[in-house]
Amino acid sequence: MTTPAFELLSQSIQHCLWRMNWTELRPIQSESIRAILQTEDDIIVSAATASGKTEAAFLPIISHIDSNRRNSIQALCISPLKALINDQFRRLDDLSEYAEIPVHRWHGDVGQDKKAKLVKNPGGVLLLTPESLESLFINRTSALERMFANLEFVVIDELHAFVGRERGTHMKSLLKRLEQRIKHSYRIVALSATLGDWPKKYAEWLRPKSPDSVLIIEDKAASRTVRLKIYGYPNEHLRKSTAADGNQDQATDLEVEFAEVLSDLQVCFNGRHGLIFANSRNNVEWFADALNHRNEADGLPRSYLVHHGSVSKHVREETEDLMRGEIPFTTLCSSSLELGIDIGDVQIVGQLGAPWSVNSLIQRLGRSGRRGDRGSEIRIFITELPGPKKDAELIDRLHIELIQAIALVELMLEKWLEPPEIAPFDPSTFVQQIMSVLAETGGIRASAIYSRLVESGTFADFTKSQFASILRSLHDHGIVQQMDEGDLILGLKGEQIVKSFEFYSAFMSAKELKVVHGGKHVGSISGLMPPQESDHILLAGRRWQVVHVDDRTSTIEVTPAKGRKAAKFNPSGGFIDDKVFEKMRQVLLSDKSYAYLSNGAAIWLCEARAAATEANLGTRSWIELTPQTCLLFPWCGTRTMITIGLLARSIGLACTNRDGIAIEFKNGFADVRARLRDLVKYEPTPHNIAEHASNHAFRKYDEFLPNDIVENSFISNVMNFRRAIEILEMI
Repeated sequence: MTTPAFELLSQSIQHCLWRMNWTELRPIQSESIRAILQTEDDIIVSAATASGKTEAAFLPIISHIDSNRRNSIQALCISPLKALINDQFRRLDDLSEYAEIPVHRWHGDVGQDKKAKLVKNPGGVLLLTPESLESLFINRTSALERMFANLEFVVIDELHAFVGRERGTHMKSLLKRLEQRIKHSYRIVALSATLGDWPKKYAEWLRPKSPDSVLIIEDKAASRTVRLKIYGYPNEHLRKSTAADGNQDQATDLEVEFAEVLSDLQVCFNGRHGLIFANSRNNVEWFADALNHRNEADGLPRSYLVHHGSVSKHVREETEDLMRGEIPFTTLCSSSLELGIDIGDVQIVGQLGAPWSVNSLIQRLGRSGRRGDRGSEIRIFITELPGPKKDAELIDRLHIELIQAIALVELMLEKWLEPPEIAPFDPSTFVQQIMSVLAETGGIRASAIYSRLVESGTFADFTKSQFASILRSLHDHGIVQQMDEGDLILGLKGEQIVKSFEFYSAFMSAKELKVVHGGKHVGSISGLMPPQESDHILLAGRRWQVVHVDDRTSTIEVTPAKGRKAAKFNPSGGFIDDKVFEKMRQVLLSDKSYAYLSNGAAIWLCEARAAATEANLGTRSWIELTPQTCLLFPWCGTRTMITIGLLARSIGLACTNRDGIAIEFKNGFADVRARLRDLVKYEPTPHNIAEHASNHAFRKYDEFLPNDIVENSFISNVMNFRRAIEILEMI
């Protein structure tokens, strides 16, 4: 007979659960308890938000520590956000206090006295971010072995937030280096709400040499009712012209144009605990201000808060506290609240504009309905200005953002998720870790760095010749220098970088590009993937065409372009998958109706389908606009679209990315098609094409790398050459 999972826990933890009035363990918690306490496997626990994943990991881990106490930190938990660490600290407080097992936090808001106390007398559980673990290597070098001498468990919270990103590579490298320092391995327990059909890929990312040894525990039985609605606003009478020179009061103008959007937001969110996600911080601030202004005009309290990375720690924490209170507030936020921070009983989630991925949509939807049995609820508001007239451009008549939102919802209902990138080529983070090792050791042979970071470390895809080339480049930039005895040390520039607080993070802080027209500041957009000259961007309620990009001053000069859309900014979440655009094409070309569309959104969908039928998009991908211009609809993801643009530019074709859905060429259809077909016949290489990108550097330390390695990184991470060639072969 199988021993009940509860009986496997230590007596202290059992008593604590009784005191907390737990009547039963959830199935995923029981399964995790058995796996952690009765096997030696690494484990991935996959379950929906608020399904008890944190307790599934820590009930057995703290129970094990309670029965096997050692004089060091025994469990290390790595989270992507300080706020998540604080949340976990609160949730583990009762468990740890009753069992008399210390739980510590280590981040910038924790006092030095508490940190010094932990270093002097380490034990229990430590919660931190990858950046804080990096700081331990740099600033507490001599204490590392003693602090982690008996480390047994590493818990990775929100696994999906690390995989395929610089922070994930950074974290894995630090954990490998820690393993080398303490001279023994540890078990990994990873937690995630969204793995989709890819749990084996995540296991391969965790343990590349032994993915089959990772036990996957999935809560497949858990399901919630989902209430969802997508809103559109085709009322023509709301349209109001805005002077192109920007002299009118834009805030007032937009409040008129978004009057119906604001009214629906008030109806849905006034008097409820809610979250509203926006695709830019600018929209977070604008809509929060507009909603509070409307509430005040109606004699209602200001009930809309803001939360994003640019507001102070004090404001963010005050917002989190208010959300946990009894008075109903709604917070407008960027992705800062997408992960599982406990901010109370969120009843409803809003999304301004289409999300950029199914993964993000599921994460945001999962923030609601965490308590009780009422299910999750999300309302998606397509903030495009009122529908275009019949003589408007085809792009505007297709209502691309609505089609994208529908496609993402349909893929979510089909239970499809974007596949993770488990082996990204990341030379920038490699550079950061080389500097980190030099700061940790004070000086070391190149061969020893290669052994730590490549042969026994995370960067196994780098060859010795690439490593040597990177070291030469770092020497040329003053990052490293070689002593007469042969040891490498940090150079003057390297020392300056390591001393900066920003060194602890391997990723680049979100760079903002200033957008100007006629010498006046229009707004800012993300610099993650800057537009090129002639590209169109959407900003401050209208479409602009890029005239000039000044990398030196991070400024983009624009001029008004044809068409107008909502105050939407280029998304900084990431690249949109090819599968999303394939589904968008299906949505446009089918006659399927969607019960979750508002009347306005349904009207827009009909308009979009009528425009697609009129343009014969079901049978052709080329649209001839004039004898000198044409559009290509390749129905492909962001990386593929970028690559097609570079392929075109490589043969002198002037082209513009139109809203991420089409490419506009400044040549006649027959000429463009013939030249692209000839290009494919000559079998270009990715390197031939990458040369035509304005800038290959897109990560934090790319500027210190050899040109060929930066180009390889650009090809690997930004381009999708194979898919782009496949599309051009079919046109």
